[in-house]
Amino acid sequence: MNVFRFIGRKIRSGAGQESRNDRMGSVSSTIGLVSVALSIMVIIIAICVVMGFRREIRSKTSAFMGSLALVVPGQTPMNDRYPFTDSISFLGKLDSVPGVDYCQRVAYCSGMLKTSDNIFGAHFKGVDSLYNFSFFRENLTDGELPSFSGRISSSILLAERLARQMGFGVGDEVTAYFIGDEVKVRKFKICGLFDAQLENLDNSMVICDIRQVQRINGWDSDEVSSIEIMLKNSADIEQKRNQIYDVVYEESSDDDPALFVTSVKQLFPNLYDWLNLLDFNVVAILLLMIVVAGFNMISALLIILFRNISSIGLLKAMGMTSSGVGKVFRYIALNIVGKGLLIGTAAALVLCAVQKYFKVISLDPENYFVKYVPIEFDFGYILLANVLALVLIMLILSLTSRFIANVSPDKTMRAA
Repeated sequence: MNVFRFIGRKIRSGAGQESRNDRMGSVSSTIGLVSVALSIMVIIIAICVVMGFRREIRSKTSAFMGSLALVVPGQTPMNDRYPFTDSISFLGKLDSVPGVDYCQRVAYCSGMLKTSDNIFGAHFKGVDSLYNFSFFRENLTDGELPSFSGRISSSILLAERLARQMGFGVGDEVTAYFIGDEVKVRKFKICGLFDAQLENLDNSMVICDIRQVQRINGWDSDEVSSIEIMLKNSADIEQKRNQIYDVVYEESSDDDPALFVTSVKQLFPNLYDWLNLLDFNVVAILLLMIVVAGFNMISALLIILFRNISSIGLLKAMGMTSSGVGKVFRYIALNIVGKGLLIGTAAALVLCAVQKYFKVISLDPENYFVKYVPIEFDFGYILLANVLALVLIMLILSLTSRFIANVSPDKTMRAA
């Protein structure tokens, strides 16, 4: 057995016996352990919450507008002026790019929805019968999803907040006006309401038949605003954007339209800037909690050192160096820190699991874009946080080596 570990265990067991009469050492050890446990618990909860927000925001924005999109250069995916044909020679090769789930064509136009006493601006997103409605199915609050197979449909899927402002519900007819070279009027019937909770964009979004939009814009049946590219993992957006751009650049023929690859991060910059700010907050919390735990551990270890100052003198008198004595007490500190990390991690995982599966803490979706505090377990980050906490706390505890170096054997032995 390692001699430093053996002596450390003897000192700890001796301190436990003395604590029946003098509990100062036991209390200091407990304070250090609780400090470490609380610190790592706060850090892990913060990591799980931020990772949860990242997952929810990425999945929502990607499902709502596509992770990536092929667009005309200089235009957004919601472009309603410069269409391009969807018969692109390299479109089939995009599906073979690793991580790409599927592609779907969409067309947009801007219009106004009129009530008896008010007018509301809206973006009409035209989709076809092959469109994946899974996101809207999950966020459907009333009614049913539209069907765009067969004849041109006048059914629309409307944002719940917009319908509430207009005083409309499922089954109501809505008159829409489209301003261009001439004013076009269309009547639609609300078949369902959805609530995506994405800033103000979903508040003005109307899902309709792509053929309606193409007719309103005066486009041919193969002309679209953009082609949405859905990824299997929305965390790989920038990496996949570069890969798809390479395919577009290398596989485009002279007959293909000039297209650019844009990402959902460019469509929702405020949301992703907010996520980056959360990342900064987690780093600040991590450093602050580790420093607090480290200095609380210094206080606990100094008390243990004071209570065992005669043992330090005896070890030095027997020939052990100051660094060797430091290793003995760092082993004692490592035992306390290790227990604190285990207890804190276990408590954090339990609390996060309760929130993840029972959704105890709710949020205002208008401010946080979700209805409850989201939780995502990333055990790689959790393990990394524990390792960083352990290393940094032990580095902070190395400050106590100066105290050990100043202990004089003859004085401590005489005092004992």
